[in-house]
Amino acid sequence: MDTDRIHEALLREFSAGEMEKWRPALRMAVEDGVLTVHFPHRFFAQWFAAHVRPRFERALAGVIPVTYEKGSVRPSDSFPEPPPFFQTPGETDLPFGSRFTFENFLANNKNHFPLASAREVAQNTEAKYNPFVLCGESGSGKSFLLRAMANARAGTAGGTVRLTGIEDMHKLYSSRSDARDVLLSADFLAVDDLQDIARHQHLQNELVALFDAFHLRRRQMVFACSGKVARFAFLHQKLKSRLEWGLIVTLKAPDLDIRMRFIQNRCKERGLDLSKDRILLLAQRFGDLRNLEGCLLKLWAYHELVRERISDQDFENILSHLDTRAATPLTPEQIMDEVCASFGVTREDLLSPGRRHELVLARQAGMFLCRKHLGLSFPELGRIFGGRDHSTALYSCKKIEQLQRDDKEIKNRLHDLSGRCLALGRDA
Repeated sequence: MDTDRIHEALLREFSAGEMEKWRPALRMAVEDGVLTVHFPHRFFAQWFAAHVRPRFERALAGVIPVTYEKGSVRPSDSFPEPPPFFQTPGETDLPFGSRFTFENFLANNKNHFPLASAREVAQNTEAKYNPFVLCGESGSGKSFLLRAMANARAGTAGGTVRLTGIEDMHKLYSSRSDARDVLLSADFLAVDDLQDIARHQHLQNELVALFDAFHLRRRQMVFACSGKVARFAFLHQKLKSRLEWGLIVTLKAPDLDIRMRFIQNRCKERGLDLSKDRILLLAQRFGDLRNLEGCLLKLWAYHELVRERISDQDFENILSHLDTRAATPLTPEQIMDEVCASFGVTREDLLSPGRRHELVLARQAGMFLCRKHLGLSFPELGRIFGGRDHSTALYSCKKIEQLQRDDKEIKNRLHDLSGRCLALGRDA
């Protein structure tokens, strides 16, 4: 499909974060094998031409011809630069991105302390917790929270706020002899992707010098990193000790509740209508927010470019290109075998048209567990369990959910089966 090829080609040229800056504002339509790009207004067209269009056309070269609505501009036309990541309060309301606020950061009680700590550090001008280090797995929201802190500090305190990353620091030091002075001019310095310093060892001594100067002047430094500082064997002891004498907090990976709220928010923003079952399926299948963002972007692109209503088959096809389950060793066959052992039936019985009560219950339990642990869609469940219709799989899962509420014995049995399935996944 054209929409799949277009999206995949663009993702080879742009990161998901880069695309988010301009893709939602565009309307793109494919007709007679040609992609037409429509801009909301001429000013955006000018900005697109100056900052995105060359890479956009390079990405789609050989994929699909591209045309622009009447009034599109040449790349040489001028358009004011977006605000840099070096801001003095008052230049813009939210200089580091309007959606990066504490209010928009999705969190529950599991991340209450990191979020409360980040708020305190951003709002306190005395640098009581210096440095402040945000740790967590990839996709846990560290970069989002770092930007929210920078926005909050830019909006509530005096002085200059600087947000950068290790790769950006490397480029800065490679191109300017006064790089240290540039960073020291900030009153609040936030550094993302600290783990990347393993590739730029020369920056370790610089960070030590920067921190000593910031600490002496009672100015705040904030870091974010994937992993835990204590496990970074590549860190020099001087830098490691300075990081550890501050406040280190760990963001826990987004759980099912957070992932579902994330999906609901994104769907609302983009006008994408997904059923509760589809939202639950996506939240179960994709464990971090970055993967979810990419999946939702692809669904939204299909909704915008191909057809408004996404059928079950279309939904399944789109997800098949984004499947993250390969890393999970647990298989439907393993789950079936556990169910068969528990209910005293064979795998052939599960796949047969048999309707004995115990056999039907075993089949329903197998479908429920495959959906829970593998994130299979209802059409996939139907095919795996003897070529049944997706509506049968849907009914089976809902039936087991109801039985668990009404029958304690069934609930305990399913809990035991679920634990054994998880154990199989860990041991594989």
